[in-house]
Amino acid sequence: MSTTAVRYGPRPPQERVDHEIDATRAPIATEAVTVTYRTDPDIVAAVLPRPLQPAAEPLVRVQLQRVRIEGMPTFTSAVFSVTARHGDIDGDYPLFMPQSTEQSVTGGRETFGEPKKIAHIEVQRDGDRVTAGVDRLGHQLIGVTGRVTGPAALPADQVNTEFYFKFLRAPDGHGITDPHLVYGEYHRHYEVLENIDGTLDLGESPLDPVADIVIREICSITWCRRRTVQVGHIAERVPAEWLLPYVHQRYDDVALLAAPRPDSAPV
Repeated sequence: MSTTAVRYGPRPPQERVDHEIDATRAPIATEAVTVTYRTDPDIVAAVLPRPLQPAAEPLVRVQLQRVRIEGMPTFTSAVFSVTARHGDIDGDYPLFMPQSTEQSVTGGRETFGEPKKIAHIEVQRDGDRVTAGVDRLGHQLIGVTGRVTGPAALPADQVNTEFYFKFLRAPDGHGITDPHLVYGEYHRHYEVLENIDGTLDLGESPLDPVADIVIREICSITWCRRRTVQVGHIAERVPAEWLLPYVHQRYDDVALLAAPRPDSAPV
C-alpha cells in the first residue's frame, strides 16, 4: 500500500494549513444578542490576571450568537467577558466562551488561546421576540428574553480587542507551559443594529460561576447582524506565576460536580 494513501501520514508543505486562521480571516457572518451591564469594580479586579488591569468602567458584555463561516456548518456561540485594559489598549477579557461544536472549541483554544468549552446554546428570533440561552452540564447559565423596540444608529466600522492567555497545563501536573498574552482583534462591520427591551438572568454552576459577576445595572440589550474578520497576535510572554491562580477559569474541576448543589443542602 502506498504511504500517500495513509491520511495520518506526513503532508506536503502546501497542505499544512491552519484552517482556523483561514476561516477567521474570511468575513464571519453573525446574528447576535448582546447585553452590556455594570457590575462592581472589585469583582472585575478579582478576575483579571496580570498584566491586565480594570478598565475605566466595570462593564460586562454577554453575547449569544449564530455564526456562519464559509466551509463550516453553522454553529452557535457565546462570550461572557469583563472590560479590561493592557497598557493603553482597552478591550474585553472573556471568562467563558461556550460553543456548540467541537471544531469551534479546539480551533479557538489551540490557535488563539480562547477559553472555549462545549455547551448548548440557543439564539432565536420570532418577529420582534428574542430568546437566547446557554446551558452546560445540566446548569442553565445565561438566559435572555426580550422584544425588539426599533433600530439603533449603526456604528462605524470598528476594531474590538479581546485578551486571551495561551497556555497548556504541564504534563507532569506541575504548573503550565509557555504562557503568552494574545490580542484577538475583531474588525467588525454592522449591517443591522436594533434595541431590545428585555431581561438577563444568570444561573448558578460550580464549573461556570457566571452568577458571581453580579448585575448592578443593565446598560443595553441589542440585536445585530454583522460581518467580522478576526486577527490574532501575541502581545507579550507572561510569567507562569501570574496565571497559576486563574487556571480554573479555563479548565473544569470535575470534582465540583460531586458536591451538593446549594438548592439541595439541608436546612
